[in-house]
Amino acid sequence: MILTIPVLVYQLFFVFLLYVASRFGKKTLTICMVLCLLWTATHIFLVPLAVLQTIVILTSYAVFRQKISAKARTDAA
Repeated sequence: MILTIPVLVYQLFFVFLLYVASRFGKKTLTICMVLCLLWTATHIFLVPLAVLQTIVILTSYAVFRQKISAKARTDAA
């Protein structure tokens, strides 16, 4: 089973990284996402774990990018 506590904590680390990057803007968030995906591609060799981590990174990116866009719309109004 790949969903152990250490694996879940490791995934939360990537969510936290992307959250912190989102606080600095879209460009920083995008750079962080690319770096996280590169890290995954070069350090995770078990396919199910690599897929899980990629899904976590891309989902977090989408959620935090959407929040940045929503904040920008409310600030502009």
